Amino acid sequence: MPIIYFSRPSILALACASTLFPAAAALAATDAAALPEVNVTASHGAPVAFAGVPETVITRAEIDRLQATSVLSLLNNRAGINLTNLGGAGQPTSVSMWGMSSGQTLVLVDGVRIGSLTAGAAYLENLPVALIERIEIIKGPRSGQYGADAMGGVIQIFTRKGKEGIQPSFSVAGGSNKTFNTSANLSGGSGPIDYSIGASHQGTGGFNAFT
Repeated sequence: MPIIYFSRPSILALACASTLFPAAAALAATDAAALPEVNVTASHGAPVAFAGVPETVITRAEIDRLQATSVLSLLNNRAGINLTNLGGAGQPTSVSMWGMSSGQTLVLVDGVRIGSLTAGAAYLENLPVALIERIEIIKGPRSGQYGADAMGGVIQIFTRKGKEGIQPSFSVAGGSNKTFNTSANLSGGSGPIDYSIGASHQGTGGFNAFT
């Protein structure tokens, strides 16, 4: 019967090989494992009661009840919100929260930030109310979720989604001093595709100088 002799270097090489093969197999198994999805932006879905911060939701039903003619009229007189008008009706109006500057209040429309590239403020006077489904107002610093521009708070505006078929709508309103507001909206959808298009026009004759 032949006898096989192993030298010390051969035994050491076999020991190293037996150690490396399980490690390589474990590494291959790790590479093939699916990693969990990581969400790097703030997500919606938590009930208002469990938000942990002061939050206000303006629903479409409330918008219709108030008969609001602009986003600014919906935000006006809300606690902690300041509106700065730069010249009367129809002129740029910035929004700020909790004493912070307008550049430190984040405004999102369907998750997309809006605002001036130079001033950093968001102007909402030209956003038609007919296209809005709801508005969420989150007060207080939210930089951990939304970034450094959310020190004062966050205003999220969600637009209406089109439903199956075609739904046109039209409204006209008037007031004193030749004030009027007209708006038109056309929405619809088919299968996975939906759309909503709207336009509005507001005008005024100014104010009565004798009152």
